[in-house]
Amino acid sequence: MLACIDDPVPLRSLRMENRCRILEAAIRVFAELGFRGATTRRIAEAAGVNEVTLFRTFGSKETLIAEALRHHATSAQSFHALPERPVDPERELTAWATVQLAELNAHRVLVRRSLGELQARPDLAPCVTAGWAANDQVVHGYLRRLRDAGFTDPSLTADELLAAGGMLLNALFSDAMGRELMPDLYPQPADRAPVMYVRLFLRAIGCRTAAAVDGTADGTADGTADGTAHGLPSDADARPAARVAAGRRRVASSPLPSTP
Repeated sequence: MLACIDDPVPLRSLRMENRCRILEAAIRVFAELGFRGATTRRIAEAAGVNEVTLFRTFGSKETLIAEALRHHATSAQSFHALPERPVDPERELTAWATVQLAELNAHRVLVRRSLGELQARPDLAPCVTAGWAANDQVVHGYLRRLRDAGFTDPSLTADELLAAGGMLLNALFSDAMGRELMPDLYPQPADRAPVMYVRLFLRAIGCRTAAAVDGTADGTADGTADGTAHGLPSDADARPAARVAAGRRRVASSPLPSTP
């Protein structure tokens, strides 16, 4: 049952209990039948309350469904933070990604139903995406800390960090929603997928090991002899990487050719 705040006043406690039961029932019925099929009568029956209590608590079906989706989207994911001080990016991100993928898989039916309802009910979009938006902030905050701590190229821009974080989040979301339908498109076995997604992600942003950041690296966790993580070029081979970065800056600053 959804976590409820204990209240010493019996009446208030009963109201909170009813509220939690109605929210849980609304999510279950909505996941099964969608917005149209999730009538207040069905929700009240599933919650074990009468419709009068439901309307007294939430006012309308629209308010109830929106609040149920928002609460569900944020409550399951709000406690999975990434460290304020990065130490081992691969281990930390893999643990986080594993939890996120497991939760997406657990609520796959609800997520699909919610997405299917958005065309007809665009007003539900902020409620449906609230949890994922919170995860987006968690990932991008962690990426900024990685950059500031020297784990990644300090020239990475805010837009590049945004794109990089989106790649990881989208890989997890796509896996959860698509593996059941197109298993050959995703890493096997499934429980290794978060590890592979994170390793590829860290390669993409040029993430280094903690030892390399501290200047004490004599190798990496994967047994390579360079000073960077995940088989990336070492500091000794920095000139090609610097040329790539310089080229990227030149492209970004160059005007577009005029059209004849």
